[in-house]
Amino acid sequence: MRSLVAVVICVLVATPASVAAAPDSGSLLRTAARRSGLPVRQAVPTANINAARYDLLLRRAYERDYPRALQQIDARLYARLGLTTRTIRVGKSTSGHTSRARYDAEARKLLLRRPSTPQQRSLVLELARALVDQSFNLRRLHGLRRHDRDKAIAAEAIVDGTAALASRLRAGAPRGTPLDRFLKLEHDAGLGPGRALAAELRYLGGRKALATALQTFPQTTEQLLHVDKFLERERALPVRLPARIGTVVLNTSETFGELDVRSLLRAFGVPNAAASANGWGGGRLALYLTPQGEALAALVLRWDSPEDALDWRDAVARYVAAAFPEAVAGGACPPLDRCWAATTELAAGVLGEAAVFVSGPGASTVAGELLGRQS
Repeated sequence: MRSLVAVVICVLVATPASVAAAPDSGSLLRTAARRSGLPVRQAVPTANINAARYDLLLRRAYERDYPRALQQIDARLYARLGLTTRTIRVGKSTSGHTSRARYDAEARKLLLRRPSTPQQRSLVLELARALVDQSFNLRRLHGLRRHDRDKAIAAEAIVDGTAALASRLRAGAPRGTPLDRFLKLEHDAGLGPGRALAAELRYLGGRKALATALQTFPQTTEQLLHVDKFLERERALPVRLPARIGTVVLNTSETFGELDVRSLLRAFGVPNAAASANGWGGGRLALYLTPQGEALAALVLRWDSPEDALDWRDAVARYVAAAFPEAVAGGACPPLDRCWAATTELAAGVLGEAAVFVSGPGASTVAGELLGRQS
C-alpha cells in the first residue's frame, strides 16, 4: 500500500485556493482503508465550502442523475400509488443530504459544509466511497438512474454498503408521511440491504468476494437483497407493456424492483412486507395517459411462482386499505381479482405468475389488458 499523504484542502469558490489539513484526515483515511480493505491509491482532495455553495453542488449532482423531468413523472406515479394526496416535486423532498460531508465522484473531491464539522463516522463513510472510486470508478453510476431505476438503486447500495461497513453507520427507522417513509427506505438502501450484502460477501469469500460486487454491480435489488441471487446473477423476468390500450397511451415506464415493492408496502405499514416482496421476478411501473391527459399508474410484476403471486395478491388488499382508506370494493370484474371505487378507480389481478395493479380512470380495462399480455 502506498504511503498515506495529508488530504489536500481546496476551496470550490471564486477565491484563491488554500491548503490545510482536514480534521484528523490522515487517521480517518487510514481507518476507511483498514475497515474497507481498499488501498489508498492517491490523496483525496477536500473542498471546505460555505453552506450555500455546498447545497448548490449537491443539488446539481442530484439533478444530473435524477433530472427534473423524471422527478415530475415519478411525482405523478407516486400520487396514483397513494403516496401523496397532491402533486409534489419529488426532488424537493429527496435531494437534501443531511450529512455535512459528501464525496463527489464527478469532481473526485470530498465536499465539507462550512462552518459545521461533520461527524467522524460521516467522514469515514465518504472517504470509503472515495476509496471505492479510486479502485472501481464510481463515474459508472452516472446516468444509470435515467435508464434503469432498479439497477441504479442496487449499484448505489453496494457502494454505500461497503462504505457503511467502514463507517459502521446503519439505516435509521423511516418516519413521516408514506412518501417520506418510501423515499427514506429507498435512499437508505446502502445502509441497510447494501451493508448486509457487503458483510455477507466478505464473510463468505473475504475482500475478493466483495470486490466482485464492486467490479460488476448487482443488476437488480433482488440480487442486492439475496446473496444467492447475486452469486447466480439471476436476471429479471421481462414485462410486456403495450404502447396503447384503447385510447390510453403509454407515456413512459421504469423498472420497479423487489426493494421498491418492499418499500411501498412498508411505507403503508403492511405486515410482512419483506415476505410479500420475496419471490419477485421482474417488474415495471408505467405511466399511461388518457386523451384528456389524465394519468394512470400501472404496476406490472412477474413472480417466481404462482404461490408468490398469491402472497402479493393478499398484500395488495391491505395496501389499498391503507393507501386509499376511502376505497369501496366493487363487484366482480373478471379477469381481475378486485376492483375498487375511490377518488379514482383501482384494479388488481393475478394470473399464474403475473400480477397487475392499476390506479386511474379506466383502471379495470387497462389492468385486464396488461394481465393478459403477461401470459
